[in-house]
Amino acid sequence: MSRDKGEYGALGGSGQRRIPPPRVAPGPLRDLKLLLYRLYLEAKTPPVARIADLIAADPDDLLPGSPSKDTVHRIIGSAEFPAQQANVVSVAGILAREARWDVVDAMERVRAAWVSALLAELPGKPLSELDPYALEVHQSITVAEDEQKPTLPAYVVREHDRRVHERVDRAISEESLVVTLVGESSTGKTRTFWEAIQQLPPKWRLWQGSDSAPHADLAAELEKIGPYTVVWLNEAQRFLLTADPAEGEQLAAALRRIMYTPERRPVLILVTLWPEYWDQLTSEPRDGQRDLHPNARHVLNGSSIRVPVTFEERDLDNLKEAAAHDARLAQAMERAEQRQVAQYLAGVPALIQRYQTAPRPVRALIDAAMDLRRIGFGENIPLELLEAAAYEYLTDLEFDYLPADWLEDALAYAAKPQRGVRGPLTRVRPRSRKAAEGAIRYRLADPLDQLGREERRRLLPPPGLWELLQSHSTPAEAMSIGRSAEGWGLYREAVAFYKKSSGSGSSEAALDIANILTLADRGKEAVEWYEEADHRGASNALRFAGETLANCEEVDWDSVKSYYLQAAQKGDIFALGDCRDHMKERGYDGDVEEWFHESITYIWEHVSVEQVMAWYEHFGGRHKYGRLLISVGETDRGFDVLERSVAEGNFMAMYAIIDEKRSCSGIDSVISYLKKLGHDDRMGRLFAPMALKNIMISERREEECVEILKEMVESGNNSAADDLAELMCRMGRSDEVIDFLYPHSESNAGLAYELAAILERESRVGEAVSLLFPLATVGDSRAQHQLAGVLEKAGRIDEALDWYQKSAEDGQSNAAFGAVRLLLRAQRGHEALAWLRMINDPDTSRDRIECGASVLESMGRHDEAERLKEYGWEPDGGVSAPWSIAPIGRQEGVISAR
Repeated sequence: MSRDKGEYGALGGSGQRRIPPPRVAPGPLRDLKLLLYRLYLEAKTPPVARIADLIAADPDDLLPGSPSKDTVHRIIGSAEFPAQQANVVSVAGILAREARWDVVDAMERVRAAWVSALLAELPGKPLSELDPYALEVHQSITVAEDEQKPTLPAYVVREHDRRVHERVDRAISEESLVVTLVGESSTGKTRTFWEAIQQLPPKWRLWQGSDSAPHADLAAELEKIGPYTVVWLNEAQRFLLTADPAEGEQLAAALRRIMYTPERRPVLILVTLWPEYWDQLTSEPRDGQRDLHPNARHVLNGSSIRVPVTFEERDLDNLKEAAAHDARLAQAMERAEQRQVAQYLAGVPALIQRYQTAPRPVRALIDAAMDLRRIGFGENIPLELLEAAAYEYLTDLEFDYLPADWLEDALAYAAKPQRGVRGPLTRVRPRSRKAAEGAIRYRLADPLDQLGREERRRLLPPPGLWELLQSHSTPAEAMSIGRSAEGWGLYREAVAFYKKSSGSGSSEAALDIANILTLADRGKEAVEWYEEADHRGASNALRFAGETLANCEEVDWDSVKSYYLQAAQKGDIFALGDCRDHMKERGYDGDVEEWFHESITYIWEHVSVEQVMAWYEHFGGRHKYGRLLISVGETDRGFDVLERSVAEGNFMAMYAIIDEKRSCSGIDSVISYLKKLGHDDRMGRLFAPMALKNIMISERREEECVEILKEMVESGNNSAADDLAELMCRMGRSDEVIDFLYPHSESNAGLAYELAAILERESRVGEAVSLLFPLATVGDSRAQHQLAGVLEKAGRIDEALDWYQKSAEDGQSNAAFGAVRLLLRAQRGHEALAWLRMINDPDTSRDRIECGASVLESMGRHDEAERLKEYGWEPDGGVSAPWSIAPIGRQEGVISAR
C-alpha cells in the first residue's frame, strides 16, 4: 500500500480535516500566517503528520527544523507567534515543494516574514510594567502615620466594582466588550479599573490613549491592536467629544472595528466619563439635528456602570475594616463630607481651599480658566490667552497695583501641588520635541473645572472674554463657544463664532446660524444660511429652508415646494409629507394631494430605494429609518433599529413600533409590548405608561390598565405614577390612588414628586407642601421648584419666590422662569431681567428671549423688546443693536451693523 494513501490518507487531505485559517489581528504576524496558510492551501492541505515526516526525512539537509505534528498544526492554524524560526521555515519548505513553488524563495519569504513578526512591537505594555499613576490614578493624600505604607491606599470593593469584575471575567473568557464608568470627578473611576485589571492573566497588554497625540495617529495605533489587549481611555471626552466631532468619530469608528473584528478577540475597552459627557455622547439627536456622535454612541451604549459620588451605607463596614489598617482611609472617613471618601483621598478639599484662598491675581487666572473651559475652550489654554483673560477679572485698582513679575509668581503659586495632587493650574509639557516648540499652555485641574461649571454656571463671563476668544479660538473650538453664547441669548456673539467655524467648512455651524435667524423671524437671511449649509453638505438644510419659508407671514409656495422637492431628491422623501402638511395648515389654494402624488411619482422615477435607505441610515431620524426598512420588507432590521432608538429615548420610535404591531398583530400585541417596556431599565420606560394608558382607554380596558400601571410603579417606574393617577382620577378613584402611592413615596423621591403633583391637583395643598418640604430643605432642586409652584398657586408669593430662587441657584432653569414670572407680577422688572440674564441653557434660549421681551414690554420699553426678539442680548446685559450676517462671499466681515 502506498504511504501517500495508506498512512496519511489521500494527499489532498481527505484523511484529515482541513485546518481552519487562523484569526490574527492586522500586522506582521498576520502577514506571516496568511503566507503560510496560502502555501498550505496550494499544497492541497496535506496531513500534518506527513509534513512532519517529510521534514524529518529531508535528504538534502535543506530543512533546519524538526517539528512534531502538533507543532506543524500550530504553525499553520494557530494565531500565536511560532517561537522557532527553523520549524516555521521547514514547514514552509515542504508546503512550497508540494505546491510547486520555488522552495528556496518561499523559505526566504517566510524567514523574512517571521523576523518582521518577531521584531514587531505590539501596541501597549505588558501588565507587569504598568504604573497606576501613569494611568492617571489620582495621587492620594499623605498622612504621617502611613509614610511606610504602599503608595496607594487600601481599596474598598463596592457594588460598581463587582459589576466591573463580572465584565472583566467575560473578557478573560474570550469576549470583546466595552466597560464605561460614569461618575463625577475624583470619585474613584480610574482606581476601580486599576484594581479590576489586576485579575487579568499575564499575557494581556494595555494600550493607553494620549491626549497630546493627533486623533489620526491614535486611530492608526488602534488598528494595530491585537487580542488580549486592554484599551485604556481615561477621561474619554478628550478622545471622543472633540471640538471637531469628526476627529472623535474617527477614533470611535476604530473602536467599533476593534470590537467586531474576530481576529482581535478578546479586547477589553475601559472608558471613564463624567455624566455630562456621557449624556452628550450617547443622547439620540433630535429630529432634524445632525447626528454628531453615531459611532461613539454605538460603542458606548449598554456599557455604563455608575460610580456613586459617596460611599453608600452597605459599604461602610468594609470601609471601617480597611480604615483600621490605613490611616489615610481613617482620616478620609472621619473628615470627608457626606461620605465623599474617594474625593477626599484625592486631595480635592485642599485643592478647592487653595483656589478659594488664593491671592487676587491667582484667583483671576483660575476664574478665567474656569470660564474659558465652561464656555467651550479646549483643555490646554495658551498662556497668552490666560494672561489676557485674567485682566478681565481684576478691578482697575487691582490691575494698577500688579507688580511686574505678577504672572510668574501667580503661575508658580497655582502650579504648586498639595496633598499629593496637582495644583489648580499646571503647565502642559508635551513629550515630543516638535509639540514642545509651540505655545506655552496650561491646564485647569479637573475638580476645579467641574467646580467652575457648577458654581459659576449662572455668571455671565465678562464682555472682554468673548472678544479675546474670537482671535484665540480654533474653528472647532468656536463651535462650542458659539453654543454657549447662544445659550445665554448672545446671538451676535454666537453667530460670529459660528461663522468662524463655518469658514473652515463646518456645515453644522452654518445650520446653527440659520436656526438662530429662523427663531428671530429673519426668514430670508436664514434661508441664505440654509443654502450655505446645504452647499457644505448638511443633510437637512433644504428641508429647513422650506419649513422656514412655509412659516413666513407671506408664503412663496413655489420656493417652499422647490426646497422640499430638492430635499426629497437627495433622499429625504419624508420631506414631501412635511410640505403637504404645511400646505394644508396654511391654506394652500391649489390641489395639495395632486401635487403630493405628482411629486412622489417624480421622486421615485429619479431616486432609487437604495439611495433613500442610505440617506436615512446616515441622516434621518431613527424612527423614520426603521419605518422605511419595514416598508421595503426588511422587517426584522427595521424593528431592531426602532427598538434601539426607543432604548435611547426616542418616543417617536416607540409609536412607530406600536403602529406596526397594531397593524400586524393586533391590540393585545401592542399592550404586551408596552407592558414589557414599562418594566425595562432603559429610556423607553418613560413613555410606555402614557401610551399604554391612552390605548387602553380607547379600548375601554381601564380596569386592566390600572393593574398594569400599579405593577410598573411597584417595579420602580416613577413615570407610571402620573398616568396611573390621571386614569384613576378620571375613574373617580383619586383617594384610592393617593393611598396607593403614599407608602411607595417614603423612600422614592421620584414618586414623591408625582404624588405631590396629584395632591396639588386634588386641592390638598397642605399635604403636597408637607411632602415636598423635607426634600426641598436638604437641597433637592426639583423639590424646591415644585414646592415653589405649589406655594405660588396657594397665593404664598414671597415663599414661592424664595424657593424658586433656591432651585434656580441649583441649576433649574425652569425655576428661574418661575422667579421671573413672580417678579413681573410684583412689578419688579429690573430684578426679573437680572434673573433672565443668568440663565444659560441652550434648550431654553428662545424662551429666555421671549420672556425678556415680555418684561421689557411691561416696563414700557417696546422698541427694546422688539429688538431683543430679533437680535438678542449683549454680553454687558443690554439689548443688542441691529446686526446682519451673510455667508462668506456674499458679504465681507463677520458681523455688520445695520
